[in-house]
Amino acid sequence: MTKKQEITYHIIFWLLFFAMDVFAEIVLQGFTKFNLRDLEFTILQVSLFYLVYSFIAPKTIPQKKWGLLVLGLIFSLLYFAGIRYFLEEVILYRITGEHNYYPNSRKPLFYIFDNSYYAIRIFLLSLIFYFVKYQFSINQKISELSLGKKQAELQVLKSQLSPHFLFNTLNSFYADALVVDEKLSDDILKLSEMLRYITYENEGEYVFLKDEIHFINNYINLFQRRFSNQLFIKTSFPDQVGSEKIPALLLIHFVENAFKHGILNQPEKPVNILLKIDKNQLYFKVENYFKLQENYDESGIGYKNIEQRLALLFGKNYRLENFSKDDRYYVNLQFPLK
Repeated sequence: MTKKQEITYHIIFWLLFFAMDVFAEIVLQGFTKFNLRDLEFTILQVSLFYLVYSFIAPKTIPQKKWGLLVLGLIFSLLYFAGIRYFLEEVILYRITGEHNYYPNSRKPLFYIFDNSYYAIRIFLLSLIFYFVKYQFSINQKISELSLGKKQAELQVLKSQLSPHFLFNTLNSFYADALVVDEKLSDDILKLSEMLRYITYENEGEYVFLKDEIHFINNYINLFQRRFSNQLFIKTSFPDQVGSEKIPALLLIHFVENAFKHGILNQPEKPVNILLKIDKNQLYFKVENYFKLQENYDESGIGYKNIEQRLALLFGKNYRLENFSKDDRYYVNLQFPLK
């Protein structure tokens, strides 16, 4: 739903809402002139609607904080009654010299109770509007994810060259190398595991965190072997990982970026990779030094795709920071585990 469509629907809703109110008043009381009290009451209803629509609902419904939603309802009752009392029985009374309620009816408990009908009506209408918008947004995100997944699968199919033949060949190389060079055979096995993981085991949107860590470790080990173990990389991964899941091939992007742009061959300037779990949240950090003359900018297509993917999967319930300071580059990522 575009912003223009949303505004159009709201305008139509308010025109129908107030037309029905005016019609009901004409039927019950006959036609009367629109006065200050009617204007005040209209503004009050609109203000409560958008207080719920723009603040209370977004802070409670996506996170399923139903207790806070109930508190929001109570606050809405007090807000509506309190503001109406102030406007009608204080401000308008000084202007017109007339109260809208009789003295006994202006007692706090009765006044709140009597206005609860209007407040609850607006509260529920606002929630319905937000639910429709929220559901439309969820369906749109699911469609985008599905389309992106289909495009990725198509790209993988285009790039695959008989995977079974490739794996069988690597296994054959592994068996031959095992009797010649154990380290070489181990590297072939790691490469085979990585290719199998990329090709088959991350077909879904989510994968087991332990498998992703194993994939990253294999990547680092092969990178070390490529440069004769002369690279200085410090890693910190949890010793024990359960059945937690994360989006597939998400973290490797930042590791690859550090290896591509970072300084790797100086012991006093190692690449630091940290992953930890705390209260069902994953925290991932990558820090690396880089040459100051290099244009180190991680705001290209790859980074934008990662950020878009996180937004589609987690909404606003994630944090991704990337920045450089002096000759060091930092990435901080946090999101909930599945």
